[in-house]
Amino acid sequence: MLNQIVDIINTSSSKSIEDNVLFCQNVIDDKSFLDTLYDSGLIENSDIDDYSVGDSIILEFSLPRLSSIGFFETRESFLRKNYYNIPTEEIYIFEKNSYLSDDLLFNKNYSVIVNLISEISNCSKHTYEDAEILNAIILREEISLFLPLKYSYEDLESLNEDVTKKIEQFVSLLQSNSFADKKNVYLNFLVEYLTPKEENTRFSFLIQRFYDYDDKAESSYNFYLRNFSYNKLKVELDSKALEFNQKLQSVINDSQTKLIAIPTALVFTLSTLDYENINSFKNYLLIIGLIIFCIFIQIFINNQKSSISFISDNISQYKSTFEQNKIVELEKSFSKVEKEKIKQSNRILLMQLFLWLSPIIATVMVLFLNTYKLIAIIILLVYIIFSLIIYTAALCKG
Repeated sequence: MLNQIVDIINTSSSKSIEDNVLFCQNVIDDKSFLDTLYDSGLIENSDIDDYSVGDSIILEFSLPRLSSIGFFETRESFLRKNYYNIPTEEIYIFEKNSYLSDDLLFNKNYSVIVNLISEISNCSKHTYEDAEILNAIILREEISLFLPLKYSYEDLESLNEDVTKKIEQFVSLLQSNSFADKKNVYLNFLVEYLTPKEENTRFSFLIQRFYDYDDKAESSYNFYLRNFSYNKLKVELDSKALEFNQKLQSVINDSQTKLIAIPTALVFTLSTLDYENINSFKNYLLIIGLIIFCIFIQIFINNQKSSISFISDNISQYKSTFEQNKIVELEKSFSKVEKEKIKQSNRILLMQLFLWLSPIIATVMVLFLNTYKLIAIIILLVYIIFSLIIYTAALCKG
């Protein structure tokens, strides 16, 4: 029916609109169709029965009734009738003398905004209609935004192709479940962006300034990503540093019971020496036994040194994975690990020096009591000086 009415109006010799009535001059070629128009209330001619085929008649189309079948005087009147729902039937706009499907730019802009409204409504905590205007309440991080989804024909006219693409991308983001973090950032910024604006103009402001909104929202998201990546990396580095730190500390902790045997062996040897017969075979056997004991402990200490070396290699290998990037947090997180590694190495060196001090003391004791006092003192002093030099050098190196 719409197509037939459009043909009648387009072939009319004169057309005018007054008080929501479209007047058009027409020559009747199908009387039954005019009767159908009258019965449907689409024309207001009360004397339709007085005319027949071939007669000239001024048809009085009711614009409000025509809108029910998709005929609208202007694009503004079309919007008033189809503010939030895209019609599925064909639409004709009288002022443009064309079907809506042929008005590509307006049709695209209109569809984009309706889809935007639909997705904002879906993301809202609550929506309701008041005076035919849909209102949305958006809650984000304990902040609420009251957003009347009100727009105008001028808002649609303000859109260009670039902005339309941005809105389409935003609609796709709201529809997607794959980018939850990005969606949250964009919606949070939407609340922040529109809150200072007057309530009734918020949505129009968003449409007209959407490029600005999208640019700032993208910057917010990039900042979020940088901050998130930084925190994630820092947590990983701190966790790895703690893991290496615990491994280094366990090297000494696991050997505490064995290390207690060092002073115990020295005390046992000194207390068992035969001081009345200092050159007895028993005394030399005790010293040899102490030396053998120290050799076994030295083997254990060497294993501990190998463990620290292995952990050190693992640390270097892990840090090398970041060598292409100069990451300050890497050095901050691992500075304590490096200090702990040096500290544990120095402790092992100190244990090693004290370990061999035991047979030195036992030997010096036998020599001292065997009239070799000077030699005994020299041996002890040389070892102490040597130990101090070695340990001091290790401290300086660290």
